[in-house]
This record gives sequence, C-alpha cells and structure tokens, in this order.
Amino acid sequence: MERHHRYHVKKPVYAQRLQELHDTGHAKWKKNIVFFLIVCTCASFVLYKKMHAHQPTSDDMHDDAQSVMEQSVEDVGDVSQSQESDAVDAAVVRHEVGEGDIPADIFSEYGGFDANDTAVLIEASEDVFDFTHVKIGQELRFYFDDAHDTERATRMEYDRNTEKMIIVERNGDDFTAREERIAYDVTETVAEGTIENFFYVDALDAGLSEATVLDVGDMFSFSIDFTTEIRTGDTFVFVYDKRMRDGKPAPDGYIRAAKFVNDGTPHYAYYFDNDGEGGYYDSDGHALERQFLKAPLSYRRITSGFTGARLHPITKKVSAHYQIDYAAPIGTPVVASARGRVMSARFERGWGNIVRIKHDNGYTTHYAHLSSFAKGMKSGAHVAQGELVGYVGSTGWSTGPHLDYGMRLNGAPVNPLTLVQPKGVPLEGEKMTQFKEMQQKYAEILQ
Repeated sequence: MERHHRYHVKKPVYAQRLQELHDTGHAKWKKNIVFFLIVCTCASFVLYKKMHAHQPTSDDMHDDAQSVMEQSVEDVGDVSQSQESDAVDAAVVRHEVGEGDIPADIFSEYGGFDANDTAVLIEASEDVFDFTHVKIGQELRFYFDDAHDTERATRMEYDRNTEKMIIVERNGDDFTAREERIAYDVTETVAEGTIENFFYVDALDAGLSEATVLDVGDMFSFSIDFTTEIRTGDTFVFVYDKRMRDGKPAPDGYIRAAKFVNDGTPHYAYYFDNDGEGGYYDSDGHALERQFLKAPLSYRRITSGFTGARLHPITKKVSAHYQIDYAAPIGTPVVASARGRVMSARFERGWGNIVRIKHDNGYTTHYAHLSSFAKGMKSGAHVAQGELVGYVGSTGWSTGPHLDYGMRLNGAPVNPLTLVQPKGVPLEGEKMTQFKEMQQKYAEILQ
C-alpha cells in the first residue's frame, strides 16, 4: 500500500468553513496554538523538503506579508463567480494593502473617491465592515464601468476572510454595502498516509495544506495529544474540500470526515451542520468537544507528575505534588484548558506568576511559574477554551522553565492526565438520522 494516496470523490455544493474567525472575534491561532508549536519542532527536519505554500485562514491571512503595492487593470472574466453577474462590462483595478497604507489614500488613488466619498462609504459600510481596519496583504478591488472615462469606481470588493467578502456599490453619490460568501469550485479530496517521520511532514506529503494540518490538530485535540502521543505507524485518512477560485488554488475548506489510528485505536470525526451550528462529531453522533483540552501547551516532557509524595527540588522536603509539571522553553504559549472566568492573575510566593481560572461544573485550574501574562488577564476576565493566558517561565520557586498545571474539583485535587471526561452532547431525533445518512457516505473511504 502506498503511503500517499489522493483521489477525487465527487463535486459537492459549496459549503462554508467551520469557523468564521473574524466574526467571533476570537483568532483561530488561540485555539490551535498548542498544536502549532509542534510544527516548530519539525522545522529543522523539513527545511530540505519542498514545502507547500502556506494557505492562510480567516482574517489572519497574510499577516506577515511584505509591504506590496500592486495595480492592474483586468477583464471582469478574471473575477470570482459571484462577481460576474454584478460587474459585467467593467474593468477592475486591484491593490494589495501594504504596511503604512491609509484606507482613505487607497480609496482616492485606486477608486477615485474624494474625501466626501470616503466618509460616506465608511459610514454606509460600518454595520457590515469597518474599512479603517483593512489588513496588510489583503486585496481591494475597484470596478469601473469604463476604465478610461469613469473617474470613480462603481463597485469595490474586499475579502473579509477566506469565506466572505464585502461588496460596496456606488449609485451616484450614495453607497451601499453587503456581505456575500465567496464562490469556490469545490472538490472533495482524500488524503491518506502513514506516520514515518512527523505527522506534520507526512500530512503535507499526503497533500494537506499547512492550515488544514493545524485544523486536524484542533479537531482531535480532545482525544489525541499530538505533542507526545503520535507513534510511527499511525495512519490517517482525511476527506476535505479542495477549493479553486478563478481557476487558481484557494485555501482548503474544512475537513468533512476523518479517521486517525493512534497506537492502534481509531478516532473518527465527521463534520455536521446542526441547525446552522457546524461542528465535529464522533462515530456515535456525540460532539467531539470536551470540557478540557488534553494539555494546555506544547511541552517537551513531564518532569513531575501527580503524586502524594515528592522530594521538593528546592526545600528538599517530601511533600504532595497534586499537579503536573510540563517542561517547555521560556516563552512557550500557555492556553486555558477550558472556558471560564479568571479568579486571579498575579505574582504569588512560591508559585511566581500564576493564573487561576474557575470553570463550569465545580472545576478550577491554575497555571504557575509564568514568565508573563497574556494581555487582558485579570480578575473577572472571561476566557475561551484554548485562549492564551500567559507564557512559560521560571518565576517563583522554580529550578528551570516549566508550567505547573493544576486542576481541582470542588476544591479536591484532580489528576488532569487521568481525568475521564464525559462524551460531548449527542445529536437527537431527525438530526441523528441525518448524521447517520451522511456518515454512511464516507464509510467505504474510512474503513
């Protein structure tokens, strides 16, 4: 059996991605940050390999792009399918936002809009999008009825993220704005392989984009610790949306179905839209999401486990250690293992910089010896699961950089490594029937 195998399954209708990150106001990297660090550990191994071009996701696309200023006039045939009917017989001027660009200057130079036009445009669009916050690397497209005779554009487009674009149309001196989904040509594609080096490397070799590899880590983060639990010989099969736009490769869509065999145990994931709330479910129709992540960071090793008797490295006395010490480099991001409310974020004797969080169902967690706190970490602040709370350090009574992670249930210590979490919320009734029908479609591929 070949290690890499890809083939087309069918051409489904266009579907949205699981996360609309800009809309939620919670950047995806916060959720993916633990798994992302695994990529860094593979860097030296993959430098010699021909890497796939990075395909951005959501409103984080091209944040590290260099300052580029481009201008081109093209036929409307080069614009996306959703633009064709509304921009007939027009020419388009494109501009990629560069560092230091001022929106008003862009609108003036490339769209022909004066100061009054710009003010009206921004006000008319404010309920849809704030054009004073365009992103570096993103493209603005200005359409003209006649590129040589018309001084002002009649239509402007801006990709808000990989799923939606903002359309502004001018009628005389008035502007209207709306949001539309970006139309892609979508083909369900299968990527499969066997772990021989690192999951990151082998998944790229199988055809997944870097962004989709991160999605996998996020999707299985409640059942598989990709930092320590991946084994040589593990296998994977993913069915995902391969997308094209204007005849060119576009960022992949979400994963439709997946199977990951880890140390002999198969793990399944299926995407299902439950009344507009898309999410991933296991083979039995239970949501994959659990209350707690497997680990709150990417770590090198566990230096001290959960025990009732440990020789303290500083006091040299035997005492209980009802938490887990994760060794990791200084500056490693630490995230909240579950949603909750910050009880405190301060320096405490012995603990150093420590964040304490209260969660649902009587649980609390702490994150100690941090080098610093994340922005906004203070008493009363609400945090989402996977949200950044601080960075690994060695403050307080510590012999080296590590995270001291503790969990309690109604005040009693709990071992995070052996915590048995209940299954996620199951689908019911007609929704379960629909899920089973969808699941059957992928049965042969994932067998």
